[in-house]
Amino acid sequence: MSLSAYERGYKFGQRFRNTVFLCILAWSIGAGATFWWHPEVFAFLLAPAEDKLSPFEGGLPIFTGVPDMFGATLSLSMKGGQVVALPVLIVGILSMLRPLVPRRFWLFITTYTALSVGMFALGASFVFWVMMPVSLQFLLTFGEGVAIPVILLDQYMALLLSLIFWIGVSFELPIVMQLLARFKVVSYKRASTLRKWIIPTSFIFAALITPSLDGTLTLLVAIPMLLLYEIGLLASWLTHREEGNYFADLPMVQAVRGLLGKIYNKLRSGVGWVARKVRWAIGLPVRAVRWGGRKIVWW
Repeated sequence: MSLSAYERGYKFGQRFRNTVFLCILAWSIGAGATFWWHPEVFAFLLAPAEDKLSPFEGGLPIFTGVPDMFGATLSLSMKGGQVVALPVLIVGILSMLRPLVPRRFWLFITTYTALSVGMFALGASFVFWVMMPVSLQFLLTFGEGVAIPVILLDQYMALLLSLIFWIGVSFELPIVMQLLARFKVVSYKRASTLRKWIIPTSFIFAALITPSLDGTLTLLVAIPMLLLYEIGLLASWLTHREEGNYFADLPMVQAVRGLLGKIYNKLRSGVGWVARKVRWAIGLPVRAVRWGGRKIVWW
């Protein structure tokens, strides 16, 4: 039995109210738990530094103002609440959309939502387990014997959380490119023509989101973005294969093909030259006999 417009609106309002309530509850629980267990949370987030943030006991970061530690804990608690509330918000929005969209479109939304969350988590994991340990190991030990690093807690946390957010967002690039190709907004052929601009664009973006001047963090951000662009380009091609051939359009494949073509042309011209010389050498006695025969006949 179909529901009237009033009943559908009422149920939508109920779901909206429940979503808001559950988000507030999840945020409160996440913020409270983070504040209560903040020593363990800070210890986990400081792990990539490997006790190299200061010369003091344990290599822990420092704070210079009286309320700085409490302020950093409050800020971390707020972000902990956001992390816990975000899945609840996503599920709530999906539950509100479920009765309003067809089943096929519903599967499309849930699939791409799960992929987006997974790619963001992959980007955050890359920052925490790869980028931060490698870059900090280089940057904090570079001046060893000349200067001693003393890093503020709020500076470290701001750097870590900023990188997690921006790298997580940049890991959504393949999904965005595939969606644009699927809806024929930016085709594979059009996206492949932008390949020559992706290298400077990646390095500019990496330089903007990383404060390091030595290039270590910039390189660790730019290289994954280049790989993500290629993954997105491959996904775009798989969506519409009739627009070209991804593997044939790769610059490396084209370079190898051009090199092989030049080698083939050189070999072909060389073989042709040798064949002409051999033919000339073989025909020399025949021409000599013919010339001698004509002389005899003339006499």
